[in-house]
Amino acid sequence: MTSLSTSATALPSPGSDPSMPKVCPTCGVRYPAEFRVCPRDAATLDESEDDALRDDLVGKTLNETYTVVRVVGEGGMGRVYEARHTRISSKRFAIKMLHPEFARQPQVISRFQREAEAAAAVQSPYVVTVFDVHRTAEGRPFLVNEFLEGKELADYLAEVGKMKIGPAVRIVRQICKALAAAHAKGVVHRDMKPENVFLTGDLALPTAKVIDFGISKVDDAPGAALTQTGMIMGTPSYMAPEQARGERVDHRADIYAVGAILYCALTGSRPFDRNDPTATLTAVLTEDPPRPRSLEPSIPEPLEMIIQRAMAKEPHHRYQTMEELDAELAPYDMSEPEPREPSSPVGVPGPRNTMPSAPRAAMTMQLRQAQQVTMARPLILLLSGLGLFWVAGSLLTLVTAIIRLSRGGSVNDNLTGLEAVLLASGIGFALITPALIGARHVRRQVWNNSMRAVDLADNLRRPIVVGLCAYGFASLLVRVVEAVALRRAAGVAWPAWDVVLFAIGAVGAAGAYLLLRSEQR
Repeated sequence: MTSLSTSATALPSPGSDPSMPKVCPTCGVRYPAEFRVCPRDAATLDESEDDALRDDLVGKTLNETYTVVRVVGEGGMGRVYEARHTRISSKRFAIKMLHPEFARQPQVISRFQREAEAAAAVQSPYVVTVFDVHRTAEGRPFLVNEFLEGKELADYLAEVGKMKIGPAVRIVRQICKALAAAHAKGVVHRDMKPENVFLTGDLALPTAKVIDFGISKVDDAPGAALTQTGMIMGTPSYMAPEQARGERVDHRADIYAVGAILYCALTGSRPFDRNDPTATLTAVLTEDPPRPRSLEPSIPEPLEMIIQRAMAKEPHHRYQTMEELDAELAPYDMSEPEPREPSSPVGVPGPRNTMPSAPRAAMTMQLRQAQQVTMARPLILLLSGLGLFWVAGSLLTLVTAIIRLSRGGSVNDNLTGLEAVLLASGIGFALITPALIGARHVRRQVWNNSMRAVDLADNLRRPIVVGLCAYGFASLLVRVVEAVALRRAAGVAWPAWDVVLFAIGAVGAAGAYLLLRSEQR
């Protein structure tokens, strides 16, 4: 860029050389394309509509094959043109051309080449097709893509604010299919966001195309990666935490980003959106986004849980494949009409028993998920109360039994009133701190996250139920042995039995917990 210290006499005068594409909005002076700000008043230079559309490449033929027709768009690194094939005039293409100042930067050229290789490797109706990659006579590289008509998902969301569940899920499922095809080829996109999803066809029922594989990563390709561990590339609002930390990422980073896209489509808000990228990255690493249902109450709780599981902080807590996420979203895709009997007149639904087994299974799964999510939070409260009561009661009987055994262990060796009060108070105070810490953790980290609530309910259910059942069964067995087999009912009060019952309950709960953890691994 030209230095701002250029002398005033060397500056262009207002209205001089209209071929210069940049114009100052304050003083009206025109400048060459490489200028960014006006040297006179430091105002950011603009391009008028006529200047933006004027381009030396328009009308030229590239590689003796593609005739450039017009400019259709521009980004920070290049322009996009519509082109026609010289031998097949009805064939339209999109030419993506780097700006001259970037055509000499090796890293940008590598990224450009990566985009061509990654997109060309993926065969999917939901991925933009790359036909060719070449250079102009001046050495500027360009891509030849299929010509897309429509608008970016980001622009569409800016117009509508938020989408209904059926259309949003339909678009996201198409993105899932596109990325599943990419992942099958070992390609990880790493920059999924609404700006990189293009909607074509009828916007009431569009087809989504994933574009811009510029910072994608090809697995197991030596020397192919453009970034190394410790480098951060991507868009902060849709970036997975491990990507924000600069760690090596895999396909699960794309799963996180797709969950964030669905979050944005349904709520009308980005999951993380701060004043600057650094603050956004910090939020991605340390915070959970607002609960989707708090922004849009019409979102079903099971669908909310799907979004939250896709956006889990740890990769192993997310869906592990795009196919898995796509299958979970299937019950909410309302784009296909329900089947009806061939004999039924148009507009009259067929009888209930005509519904095929796949939709029935999907609806059954959806109902099961809804019940699971609805019951998760009440179940946490119930199981936490039972578990706390069981631990407190077990500790009371255990310590009481130990004291009684130290005094001889007979039926009459009981605690005094003062000892009972002190013991109950001590155990109560010992448990109140961990109980409050646990409640605080649940309120901050779990309660507003349906996925974590369901997981916590599942993790609490088995150890507490098994522990209580083991304690109760062992207690019943002791009574049967003492009162029926040995015919000495007073033996039930032997304090050693309380120690044995505590041990059985604790072993049962610990065993159930360890088995649960091994299954989760």
